[in-house]
Amino acid sequence: MGQAKDVASLIDLGERVMNDSTHVFEDHDHREEAEELLALCLKREPDELDDLYEPAPRIMERYLSMVARRAGGEPLPFITGRIEFYGLDLEVRPGAFVPRPSSELTVDRAARRLRKRQNPIVVDVCTGAGPIALALGDEFPDAEVWGTDILEEGLAQGRRNAKHLGIVNVTLKKGDMYGGLPARLRGSVDIITGHVPYVPVDEIEDLPSEVKEFEPVHTLSDGAPGDGLHLMRKAVNEATEWLKPGGWLLLEVSDDTTPKVRKLVRKAGLTDVGVASDGDELSEVVEARLGPAGKSKAR
Repeated sequence: MGQAKDVASLIDLGERVMNDSTHVFEDHDHREEAEELLALCLKREPDELDDLYEPAPRIMERYLSMVARRAGGEPLPFITGRIEFYGLDLEVRPGAFVPRPSSELTVDRAARRLRKRQNPIVVDVCTGAGPIALALGDEFPDAEVWGTDILEEGLAQGRRNAKHLGIVNVTLKKGDMYGGLPARLRGSVDIITGHVPYVPVDEIEDLPSEVKEFEPVHTLSDGAPGDGLHLMRKAVNEATEWLKPGGWLLLEVSDDTTPKVRKLVRKAGLTDVGVASDGDELSEVVEARLGPAGKSKAR
């Protein structure tokens, strides 16, 4: 990996190696990732790095090993053991869908809808390790927040993070979509969020290694032949039973899936309010609302 010795040269090298990798998404900021890895090795913050400082050989070896792991597709949070998500420092371990900064858009959009509601009830389906649920619980201490998932390992990670961060208003429950929720919530939920698996099973092999080799397959796809939207249909169709009149359904999707999901929400009788996207266009959120009569026509 070259003759780099000082901090600036090591960061340049790490960035080049990751840029050349075919195992990771091209839209990552690999320079920022290289800085984070080197800062971790030096036990400093990225903004504390001295460009001319020459780390000891053992530090350089550790750093270059981490760069190689990242270039091989291993998600950055698995290497560092953490991720900052919506201002929260979350511990991350293998076994659940990796929290991604792109999901902060879902939190932002939900927060807009919650700010004027008193003691709201929030449900995050397919919550994984619960980053969206935890972020909303932290942002709205008066909210009752539920996260559901079929994988206990991810939920356990979320509970550890909730305890560490002192977030006491979030319940992470094992269950198939809405199956983990208490019956008393039926018809009383203010907002349902979800990053529901939607990749057709025959397209998983086309994904970069950082996804197909490190994410549990059920967090990517419904596993059934077809368009990959079986779980999305379930999330949309059953939402009408749990939302209160005027409640919101916010679903994080890819841009090529957006038109299909918008059709699903209209078919379910929800008002198709539109689509929100982030500045980097890394994700989109389909936004739908339940009308005051329980169902409403799409617009």
